[in-house]
Amino acid sequence: MPADPFRSALRTSGLLAVLTAAVLALTGAAAPAPPAPSADTTGDPVLAARLRAATADLAGQGFAVAAGDATGGTSAAIGTAAPGRALTAATPQEIGSVTKGLTGLLLADAVERGEVAPTTTLGDVHPWLSGPLASTTLEELATHTSGLPRLSTRAALAAPITALTYGNPYRWDTPENLLRDAAWTPLRGPRGEFAYSNLGYALLGNALAQRLGQPYPQLLRERVLDPLGTTATEAAPDPLPAGRARELGPDGRPSTPWRSSGSTPAGTGVYSTAEDLGELAAAVARGDVPGARALDAVVQTPGAGVGWGWLSAELAGRTVVGVNGATTGVRTSVWAVPATGRWVAVTSPSGGTGEADTQTVAFRLLGLA
Repeated sequence: MPADPFRSALRTSGLLAVLTAAVLALTGAAAPAPPAPSADTTGDPVLAARLRAATADLAGQGFAVAAGDATGGTSAAIGTAAPGRALTAATPQEIGSVTKGLTGLLLADAVERGEVAPTTTLGDVHPWLSGPLASTTLEELATHTSGLPRLSTRAALAAPITALTYGNPYRWDTPENLLRDAAWTPLRGPRGEFAYSNLGYALLGNALAQRLGQPYPQLLRERVLDPLGTTATEAAPDPLPAGRARELGPDGRPSTPWRSSGSTPAGTGVYSTAEDLGELAAAVARGDVPGARALDAVVQTPGAGVGWGWLSAELAGRTVVGVNGATTGVRTSVWAVPATGRWVAVTSPSGGTGEADTQTVAFRLLGLA
């Protein structure tokens, strides 16, 4: 499958482990141990037992899940959200690039209303732009085929240090400086070819906000979250949600939440719960999610079809549709099998050494290899 929400940052985990070990050796400090779920269990006991079996070989302080089919669903969690506090399916955490799936739905909704078209360009939205960026279409941004690099220049420069310290490489991003940055940033690859880009998705969400005349968090709330009934999902909340999980990196060290005004549409500072994401997954399974056009594959890669923020693939003779997210301190996956009506959402407030451990859990709970 193609690179997924912030996965490329996780691919450096081996290098980070070496660097971290070197720092600890020089300072004489002991290496933290990867977090493991405690015996705490909440929610449906049958689903919790299935969840514990599905995560037996995976690290993380806890895992929460909502799962079901056309007849309904249930939820459960194992492990802790913070010291002395059990994780539940209602515990808020960051969702990383699952946000890209929401931004894709927002784009599809705007297209359905006739407010933009897939061929609308950034130059149409920002008339002062010139050069290749001005001719970049919203669909190119939505399908990661714009040729833009994964990160803005500021975030790329900060990434080596913030990856080692589990900091926030996006904290300088604003809609204005991201657009200026992208205007002179060399393309990473040919336009039309898949190349995963957080920068591209930030520009997409910000362009929708500019064209529609409302801040991105407000647009997302009114057009996607409220119709879904996902009241616990918030973009750029201030203050951060009460009762949120403590985020841990792959080695158990605390991780800083990723927040920025510019990169919110790509997945910084967006919070939700397994229960709320279950509502999203259930709507995807039913096919009645707002902006359902976003689910349709537009670009084919060797591993999966790429829609507007959503992936699709054939597994065990069934088409699965979903999206994953990760920061250094969280992992999140939302997957559905429309033909059977089955759906699942998995969250974990811990970064992983694997690229998408919550996707592995989701597929196991769906009975897919």
